[in-house]
Amino acid sequence: MSNLSLIKIANIVFETEKKVLTQESFSPLIRNVNRMKTVIEEGGLLVINPSGEAFSETRTDIEATLINPTSENQKICDVIKPIIYEIQEGKPVLIQKGIVIVE
Repeated sequence: MSNLSLIKIANIVFETEKKVLTQESFSPLIRNVNRMKTVIEEGGLLVINPSGEAFSETRTDIEATLINPTSENQKICDVIKPIIYEIQEGKPVLIQKGIVIVE
């Protein structure tokens, strides 16, 4: 499987996990989502959900939309796409910036 295909799958699994975690009726599916995440990690990708993290304009791993740009202590409140790193020679290399909403 190509890296591009694995990245697409990682994004789909991320979206699926967000939906599963918000709907209690989907909770039995979380085990399957976790298994898919394990396969993605075994494929050499590290998928990071930065939700809840403090926002800084110096971050280079995300593209942010600021809801209130003048506010202090801004946090990432929603993640549209996760941050994805590929592990190359034991080191993480950024291959997809996260797309986030900041409040």
